[in-house]
Amino acid sequence: MAFLDDKHLLKLPVETKSGAALGRVSGFEFDVETHVIVRYRVRPKGLAAAMLKKPLLVAREQVLSISVEKMVVDDNVEKAMELEQAKAIGLVSNVKA
Repeated sequence: MAFLDDKHLLKLPVETKSGAALGRVSGFEFDVETHVIVRYRVRPKGLAAAMLKKPLLVAREQVLSISVEKMVVDDNVEKAMELEQAKAIGLVSNVKA
């Protein structure tokens, strides 16, 4: 069994299953009753970081694997990040259909 401490986890690169780099883990939300990480906060890199005011939230169920090298998430996380970027620059509204 491998372990990651908070110093390594909080800098871990995040990429999708198809290999798209999303950024790095910048935080997490922890359920105090179950002692489980519920969501990870991912800080996008590059231009995406400038557009998004908040980190991307990745649910525990969207994480496919975690190693000492990287976190791999489902490809739909990239689509959610792209939608947030489109909202940030006004290409898409926040109105729900």
